[in-house]
Formats: sequence, structure tokens, C-alpha cells
Amino acid sequence: MQKILSLSLILWLCLTAHSALAQSNILTGIINDSASGKPLAGVSLFLNGTSKGTVTRSDGKFELAIPPGRYELIASAIGYGTWLREINSRSLPSSLKIVLHTKADELASVTIEPYLKDGWKKYGKTFWQYFIGTTENASACTIKNKDALRFHFYLKSNQLSVTAIEPLLIENKALGYELEYRLERFVCDYASQIVSYYGYPLFRDMPTDDPEKKKKWENNRQLAYMGSMMHFMRSVYNNRAREEGFLVKYKTPVPNIEKQRVKGLYQPNVTKTDSIPIDTLRHYWQVLREPDYFMTPATDPGGLMTTTADQTHVMFFYDDCTVIYGNPRRGIAYAESAIRLMNQRPIAIDENGSYYPQNEVLNLQSWGITQNISNLLPRDYDINSSIP
Repeated sequence: MQKILSLSLILWLCLTAHSALAQSNILTGIINDSASGKPLAGVSLFLNGTSKGTVTRSDGKFELAIPPGRYELIASAIGYGTWLREINSRSLPSSLKIVLHTKADELASVTIEPYLKDGWKKYGKTFWQYFIGTTENASACTIKNKDALRFHFYLKSNQLSVTAIEPLLIENKALGYELEYRLERFVCDYASQIVSYYGYPLFRDMPTDDPEKKKKWENNRQLAYMGSMMHFMRSVYNNRAREEGFLVKYKTPVPNIEKQRVKGLYQPNVTKTDSIPIDTLRHYWQVLREPDYFMTPATDPGGLMTTTADQTHVMFFYDDCTVIYGNPRRGIAYAESAIRLMNQRPIAIDENGSYYPQNEVLNLQSWGITQNISNLLPRDYDINSSIP
């Protein structure tokens, strides 16, 4: 009898601990209007780039489950400016109070620029190519509200800028997603041939009762995931890049050992040279003109990441990091991609495959073509799970 009670107690403690853990990943709060202070109902609240979202109740309150990792929490409502805050599942606030400001407040200090009335006709193909993409999946995508786009061309800088007056409603029939994409910036620099954009997407599964369609979507999602930036970043975070099939090549600094040795023996204008042969002095002078470090090719994925004292995973490399991936078993041909740190500063990477700041990373070669909306997956995507 005592043994049964002990087992029951252990089971109860396990269930309680699991319940507490689950509760710790539930973010709660309230959203109010900045002017009146009244709670706002129907506000969209979601984790940027995921399928996790909710809307506030009539009393302005909300609850949102937060999966493991770091995310940008977005609050958005018609007539209000977008609210953003970075959160981490490991350190969620006990309760969050959000205040939204009307767009009229924001527009008071903003100059409204005229846009091209025939912008889509002139630049729609360019926008589609870089934003939606040119892969096979792109042909299955539709922007339902193209009239929300505003095209601006700046002759002096030779740049095309595109904004949107409301969230873009994008349907991706290849992957089975409906997206609400709050486009914040799209710039095509014709001079440098660099295209950059960012925004806040929210994913929803397209509804269907057709099992064959679900199976096709899941297969396409798996193919889009394998070899993607998300796949690569997750594998680096978990120290499994090589096991996951990635080959990398980058440059890493190696100390100039000979220069360190010479510095210990000779200091110009300080060390007496009477007893040093002239050939040795020439060698010293030559070595001291060399850099302190030599840039040497490296292929170990583990060398890309370090962990700081606060357990943040940081990625850094010099110049470009070349990444090769292929999976013949799944019919994925080997392709070469590359990423570049725009300002040669470290980026933080997360277990869900996200990285910060995102504008520090430039995708090149294969990723420059494939990492767009037509192949975009939510950050909470799990290749081991199936479509519900």
C-alpha cells in the first residue's frame, strides 16, 4: 500500500512539474489604447515568422503559447501603428501591458511621398522575382491584395522602394500556407544589385479535408526545409551541421606564431643589435611587417559558433561562408550557397533557426534565389511533425 502511494505521489509530482513548465510558456497580458486607456478588442498578436498568433478578447486581454526560442512579438490593429518587442521563452514576463498608438500620431512627423500609380505594371515583375521568387513554388503563389502595394522609384539613387498600406494577403498553394505579411521595407538597389526586404509574416495552414493534398503539402514543406537557411542555422546551433549534410568553407584567423616569437626576442629601437647577425635582423624586420594573424581556410562547422557567458549562441566568420548541401535520396541536387555578414559583426542564432540582427546577413548564390516567400516556412515548423 505504501509503495502504491509513493508511486502515485511521484506521478502527481511529475504531472505538476509538467503543468508548471507548460504554464511558464504561456504569455498573458492586455492591450490598451494610448489616448483613452481603454482595452482594445480584436488586436492581432503573433510571433513574427511563425504560425503562433491570437487576438485580444473584449476586455483587451490575451494568452499566447510561446514555443522554445527567441521571437519578435508583434501587435497590430487597423488604424494603429505596429508594436514590436523581442521576447525569449526562457524569460517571459509574468504579464505584459501593451499600449498601441493611432497611426495619426505617427504620421504627424512623417512626410507622405507620392507613389507610382502604374507601379505594379512597371515594377511588379521585379518585386515578384525577389519577394515571392522564381522557384517552382512561386508559380503556386498569389498576392490577393496587390493594390495595397505602393511603388516608389528614386532616380538619384537608382533605387526602387516598395511599401504596403495594409498586410499583404499571400496564398501559397505549394506549401499550404496563407500568410499575412506586414511589409516594412523592400529596396532594390540597381547600382549595387542588392535587394533587401523585411516584414512581419504570420502563417496559417490552408484548410482542407483532402488527405492527398495534406500529404503533398508536407512533402513540399520538407523539401523547402532541407538545405534552407533555417535548416542550416538550426544545425549550427545544435552542432550538427556536418551530420545534417552541410559542407562549409570559410576563413578563420590563425595566430602568426613566428611574429609572436620574434616580438619576444626583438623590439625595434629598444633591443641592442650588436650581437645579432644582419641576416637575422632582416628576418626580424620582415616578420614584424606581417599581420598578427593569417586568414586560413576552415571546414569545421563548429568553428562558426561560440557561446557567450549568458548562453547566447553567436556566429561569426570573415568574408563569405560557403555552404554546400544536397540530398540525392530526396532528389535534392547539390547546390552552393553563401552568406555574408554585411558589417563583419557577430550575429546571434537561436534554436528555432532565427538570427539577429537579420539585416546583417546577405544571402548569396543559391540562397539568394531560393530564400524568399515561395519557400518560406514558419519558425515553429518541425520537419518531424505532420500537418494537423
